[in-house]
Amino acid sequence: MEPKYWRERLFRGSYTYKGSQFRVRTWSVKIQHLGRRKTFSLPSSHRRQAAAEACQLYRTIVNQGWENADAQGGRRSVPAGLPPGPAMPLGTDRFDRDFWAQRLIHREYTMCLDQKTARELSVRVDHQGTGHYFPLGTDDPKLAASRAMRIYQAVASQGWKAANERFRRELTVAFRWLDNPLAWTYTTIHTLSNVPRQLSAEPFEAGTGSLKVAIAESDGGIRQALVWCINHMDGFCCEATFASAAEALRELPRRPACLVLVSHSLADKPGTDCLEELKVTAPGVAGLLYSVYEDSEEMFRATPGGAGTYLLRRTPPTQFLEPIAEVLARGNLSDEEMAAGVWQYFKNTVASLPIGGPPRQLTHLTQREHEVLALLSKGQLDKEIAERLGISIYTVHEHVRNIFEKLRVHNRTEAVVKFLQK
Repeated sequence: MEPKYWRERLFRGSYTYKGSQFRVRTWSVKIQHLGRRKTFSLPSSHRRQAAAEACQLYRTIVNQGWENADAQGGRRSVPAGLPPGPAMPLGTDRFDRDFWAQRLIHREYTMCLDQKTARELSVRVDHQGTGHYFPLGTDDPKLAASRAMRIYQAVASQGWKAANERFRRELTVAFRWLDNPLAWTYTTIHTLSNVPRQLSAEPFEAGTGSLKVAIAESDGGIRQALVWCINHMDGFCCEATFASAAEALRELPRRPACLVLVSHSLADKPGTDCLEELKVTAPGVAGLLYSVYEDSEEMFRATPGGAGTYLLRRTPPTQFLEPIAEVLARGNLSDEEMAAGVWQYFKNTVASLPIGGPPRQLTHLTQREHEVLALLSKGQLDKEIAERLGISIYTVHEHVRNIFEKLRVHNRTEAVVKFLQK
């Protein structure tokens, strides 16, 4: 069936707004195949383009099944409270729960952060050039889609700063142990929102370990997430937190901390400068610089060049201080002892690596297949991937099939899980 066939089967729906009826600007179509029938809302308001989109949907259903078509289109409604007609803002479909229902994903390595939800759903929200992953606190797709829509509404109406303070974000934190050879551990955290800064007021269990750690971090959600991680590590506890370099420089000498974690991006001073000054004001406290990234892919791209060897190891959020646990326990806080302990840790890590496994399978993917898989991991649909990469949707389908064969998986979720295991 060609676009001309579908052009005669397009229709425009209508909706009621404050007692008045309005016609939707874009076209819709009903498609029937193998005893199933569904109405799709098409992106285009031009009839010829909408017919081509309907034809493309039908071919997807015939060749790949309803599941793949459902990932590209579905019923859309007009969001309550928005003005109708021409005044409706561009991208209004993002205020529709069904838009977000198609973009829900499971993020590997985050399940240990929410013990109540075995398979917590997440979503990636992009707005005005900025994007973040948000854990949704449920495995119920309908509830998760509603929460995703509320997050986007907050971002669009109040801005990223307000939304980041209100909702949990998923972030990657890289702890920069050595520069050359480059040796980092990295982990996934969920920021904690609306939490008072004072430790005495935190709603989670305090650490009981004897190794006391301080944190210098300007972002309250990240700061409290790191407190949670440290207080759940064997042998460690959080002694103090500082929102600025000035506060850390002033208060840390009075605290019985053996280690201070310093953000690379403090609000009032670069973390590297803060660490250098802390060597003078608090010489008995070891320091560790860390950086925060949107996800591990951003971290890989941002690693500094020039090192002879690169060693990056993912750890659970309650184990990222493993490289120096033994050194701190012995009380050997000199730079030489710390470096020796870290180097031995990474040597042991390399020696214990299995041969083959998912990372080796990933090396068989082409550069384009890596790009497609990376976009799949962000919850993007085939049509969006095609537009992003400047290729046809059928080429995307072919890349996805090749990825499945090379990774020996049967669906996108399994493929993304293997991709995220690197």
